[in-house]
Amino acid sequence: MDVRRILGRESGSTLVIVALLMAAVATLSLSFLAVLRSSQQESEGSRENLSALYACEAGLTAAVEQLTRGGTGAIGNKYQPQEYGEQSYYVQATPMSDGRTALVSVGRDDDARMAVEMVVQRRPSGFFRWAAFGDEWVHMDSNSRTDSYESDAGTYLSQQVNGSGSNAHANSEGDVASNGNISMDSNIGVYGDANPGPGGVVTGDLGNISGATTPMPNSVDLPDVIVPSIPNTGNKTVTLNESLSSGSYHFNTLQINNNKTLTVNGPATIVCENMKLKASSNLVVNASSGPVEFFIVNDFVMNSGTTISSTSKSPLDVSFSLLSDNVLDPGVDINFDEDLVDFDSNAVLYGTIFAPSAEVTIDSNFELFGALVARRVDLDSNCRIHYDEVLATVDDGGEATYETLCWRVVTQP
Repeated sequence: MDVRRILGRESGSTLVIVALLMAAVATLSLSFLAVLRSSQQESEGSRENLSALYACEAGLTAAVEQLTRGGTGAIGNKYQPQEYGEQSYYVQATPMSDGRTALVSVGRDDDARMAVEMVVQRRPSGFFRWAAFGDEWVHMDSNSRTDSYESDAGTYLSQQVNGSGSNAHANSEGDVASNGNISMDSNIGVYGDANPGPGGVVTGDLGNISGATTPMPNSVDLPDVIVPSIPNTGNKTVTLNESLSSGSYHFNTLQINNNKTLTVNGPATIVCENMKLKASSNLVVNASSGPVEFFIVNDFVMNSGTTISSTSKSPLDVSFSLLSDNVLDPGVDINFDEDLVDFDSNAVLYGTIFAPSAEVTIDSNFELFGALVARRVDLDSNCRIHYDEVLATVDDGGEATYETLCWRVVTQP
């Protein structure tokens, strides 16, 4: 036997095996390198996607901050994005109904792009957030009603499309609230919430309250009325239709006689020791250049058939601040729709009433478009308060705030 031939064959087989093993190792190494590379790419892609998502969030934060300053929320565009370190973003803003805004933020990091949509809504920040608020209590007689509308969306009648007959109403933000208790007689109608104070209760006809009756978590502090210091010029009685130019006035008694009209051009501040509107008289505010503020120290009386409104009929244009305290001093007269003769009297006020020391009674068939805040509130039968939802968004001196309604990752626009 040729030993060398045998050894040669064995050596050749070994070389083949070694070559196969080396090939296998090489293949495994390449596979490992491919997996490692893929893992690195995925890791890099995940990092870039996460970084792009962070850019989206930065864009949303900037957009909401812009909204609080009165902006639209839109920032840059895809051709001119906002730089954010090594990333960038742009935000598209789309106004929606009910004060909501849809924000779509697109973030980019190298080749990675992400898009996030967030819908925000402005939190009520205005002082007048209810149709009627009573510091100590609120009472509603039978057939009294509260609902809401939006003055910047058209007239109340154009929005009064719900219900029928005495239950016809517009929107359902006609909330009533109190730091104390709320009591309801039969057949009332609250198209909104009825929220008593912490530890308070709502009693009576709760079946006709469309919203919640849960107590408020905290009491609401009512500020004092600060009456402007303006020299008193004595009494003013309107015996013929006339007008006041914009400016500051202080009258001992301002009285508008029967069937007469006083037009006040804003901006104006009017202080009255007493204010009386006789039957069928009118107070008209021209607020094209600014609103008109009334400060009433003692009596405030609106007789039957009287109207108070601006030419645009916006409750934002006319405000009444009452210093009157008819609780400690029953001689002080705060009466709306006094001397009511019949159902057709229809006395109307477009504006806001703030009376932190007074018990305010809204008499039968009186109609208030705006809001009422008082020490005590008593709504008589068949009176109506139509809360203007625009009042909730009017700043009370603080910065506007927004709440997030939804958040989601979306396809890039």
